[in-house]
Amino acid sequence: MATINDIAKKANVSTSTVSHVVNKTRFVSPELVERVERAIAELDHPPNFVIKKTSQKVPLEVGKYILILLTDQGSNFQRQVERQVELHLKNTEYTPIAMKCIDDVAAIEGFIKPLLESDSVSGVIVFPDDNNILLRQILGKHKVPVVVLGHEVEGYLADVISSDTAGGAFKAVKHLINKGHERIAFLGSGKERSSMRLDGYKKCLEEYGIPYRENYVFSSLENERQVFDTLDQLLSGAEMPTAIFAANYAVVVPLLKYVEAHNILCPDEISIVSFNNFEWAPLHSPAITTIEQDVEETGRLAVATLLQRVQNQEYANLPLNKNIYQHHQLGTQIAVRSSTGGIGRGPFGERAAQAGEIILSESEVEALRQKKLTAAICFHYAGKAWMELHQRGIRDVFDNLGISLISVTDAHFDSELQCRQLDSLQILKPDIVIAIPTDNQKTSAAFKRVVDSDSKLVLITNVPDGLTPDDYVTCVSVNERSHGQNMGHGLGEYMSKHNLKNYGMVIYDANFYATNQRDNAAKQVMSEEYPELHLCQDLKFTNEEEVYKKTCEFVNRYPEVEAFYVSWDGPAMEVLAALSDMGRSEVAIITSDLDSADALNMAKGGMIKMLSAQCPYEQGQAIAWAAGNAMLGKKTPSFIGVEPVSVTPDNLLKSWKRIFKENPSAELVQAFKENPNYVTTEED
Repeated sequence: MATINDIAKKANVSTSTVSHVVNKTRFVSPELVERVERAIAELDHPPNFVIKKTSQKVPLEVGKYILILLTDQGSNFQRQVERQVELHLKNTEYTPIAMKCIDDVAAIEGFIKPLLESDSVSGVIVFPDDNNILLRQILGKHKVPVVVLGHEVEGYLADVISSDTAGGAFKAVKHLINKGHERIAFLGSGKERSSMRLDGYKKCLEEYGIPYRENYVFSSLENERQVFDTLDQLLSGAEMPTAIFAANYAVVVPLLKYVEAHNILCPDEISIVSFNNFEWAPLHSPAITTIEQDVEETGRLAVATLLQRVQNQEYANLPLNKNIYQHHQLGTQIAVRSSTGGIGRGPFGERAAQAGEIILSESEVEALRQKKLTAAICFHYAGKAWMELHQRGIRDVFDNLGISLISVTDAHFDSELQCRQLDSLQILKPDIVIAIPTDNQKTSAAFKRVVDSDSKLVLITNVPDGLTPDDYVTCVSVNERSHGQNMGHGLGEYMSKHNLKNYGMVIYDANFYATNQRDNAAKQVMSEEYPELHLCQDLKFTNEEEVYKKTCEFVNRYPEVEAFYVSWDGPAMEVLAALSDMGRSEVAIITSDLDSADALNMAKGGMIKMLSAQCPYEQGQAIAWAAGNAMLGKKTPSFIGVEPVSVTPDNLLKSWKRIFKENPSAELVQAFKENPNYVTTEED
C-alpha cells in the first residue's frame, strides 16, 4: 500500500501539501490540488487515511450557506464584522463560511467557484481586495446576491455598506487640534484603504487653517521596518510632530513598539490616535484613543440586506437592477482615552512651558542676591485667596533671591485706576513689575509705558492688547486646557453617574484667551466623551452681575436642565443663588477655582459637585523664578502653564491643604461632619 511520501513524490509536492489537500486544512492552489488528486487517483491502493477521508465526505446542503470573504489578515475591523455576521446569522437557516483571501486572490477562485456552482451558497458578504479581483473577475461571473463592505467598486453593482472613514479621520484630527496640536503626522498602510482617511485629514487641517505638510504624511507603509524607518525620520528633527494619526490598524502595533523602545513618553511627548477600535486599546498603557466604526450595525445591516436580496432573488451586478442597490454609510465615533494629551497654549499660540524649566541653580541664586533688586505687583483686584496665594508664592521665592517687594496695589477691577497705579509705580523705579490687566484694551497704553521703562514686565494670566512676547518676560497662568478638561470630565462623570441628561454652559463672552481656551476644552470633552448628554444652550455673560438674571431666564426656558458648567467660581455663586431662589437646588454645578464659599457649599452637600482648582501659590513661585531668570539675562519661555487640581467632596479637605498651604478651617471640617453623605478620616 502506498504511503503519503509516495503521493508527495509522485505529485512533486511536500507531504504537508498532501495532508492539506486531503484534510482541507489550508488553502492550496488549484494546480497543486489537481496534481495531488491525480497522483492519488493513479494509485492502485490509496493509503487508509485517504480512503477514510473520502468515505467521510459529506456534500454541502443546497442554499444553506452565506460566504464571508475577508481580504486583510491584519484588519481587526474585518474580524469584528465577521463575528457580528456570524452572530446575526445564528438564529437563521443559514450557516456562515468565512474564507481569508489574503495570499493570491485569483487562486482562491478554485475554492469559491465550486461552492457557487453547487448552489450551496445563497449569498456573499465581501470586503473588496486592493485590486478588486474578487468582485470583477470572480463574483462577477456568477448570479448571486452580494453585499460589499467598505467601498463601492467601479464596474460592479451591489449593495454597499461603508463607514464614513473621511469623517472619522476628520474627527481624529479635530480632536488633536482642539487639544492644542498643530504638527500632526499621518501614518497609513495601503493607499487604497488610506485615501479617504487622508482626505479627512487634509480637510480638517484646511478648515482649521493649519498648513498641510507633505513631510508629515506617509500613506503606504506596508511592514514594520517601513514604519520604524518613517518614525526615525519623523521624530528626530527639530520640527517633530506632537501627535500621530495612525490611519490603519496595521501601523498601530509597530508604532507603539517604536515608542516604547525609544522611551518616548505618550502622551507627554507624542499623542496618538488610531483609526479602528481594537480589544486591547483600553488595556494598553496608556489606553489608546481610537476612532470606532459601528461594527455591530455593519454586521446587522449586512445580514439584513443580504437576506432580503436572497428572499427576493435579487442578484448583484445586474444592470437592469441598478436602481435597487443601496449604499449605506455609517458614522464613526471617537473613544477618547489617555494616549492623547492637551497642549496648553499662551495668547500667541505658544506651547505652555512647565514651571520646573526655569528653576535657578544655587550659583545663579547667589548672583541675584548680590544685585539687591526690587519688584512691585499690580493686581486687578485683591482680597481673594487667589491673589493672596500668588503674592505669598512670589514673596517666598523673592526672599530666597534677595529681591525686595516694595509695592502691592489693588485696582478693584477699575481699569482707569490700574493705569494710574502703573504710572505711579514708575516713580519707585522697580526692577520688576508683575501685573494682571483689568481690561486688555483699556490698560494697553499704560502697560506699553511700563515696557518702555527700565522695568522688566511679568504678566499674570492675560496679555494687554498691542503687546508681543518681545515686550514682556513671560505670562504665567494655569494650564487652561487642563483646567477646562478637568471641569468637562467632572460634569460628564457626575451626570453619567447620576443618570442626568440635560446641561447648560455658563461662559464668559469676551476675547480672553484664558477663559476661551478653558471653555473650549470643556466643550470638547463633553461633545467627544459624553455625546449621550444634551447641551440645552450656552448662557453667555459679560459681567458677573448679570448672571443671576440670565440664569433665571435660562431655567424658565429650559426647565429640564439638570446641571451647569460655569467658567469660574464668581459667576458660579450667582448661578447657585438664582437656582436656590427658584427652588431648583437639585441642579448640579461644576466650576473652577477653590475658595471658602464654594468649598463650604461642596462640604455641605450643596449644588457645587466638583471644581478644577488652580494652584496660585505655585503660579506665584513660577512668576518669581521667571523674573529672576530675566534679571540674569536668561531666555525665559513666553508662556508658563501650571497644572490645576481636580477637587471633589472625596478629596476636598486634602486639596484645600495642598492648595492653600494650611489646614482647612474648623467650619469646613464641621460641615463635613454634619453631612451624612461623606465620612472624614483622622488624616483629613
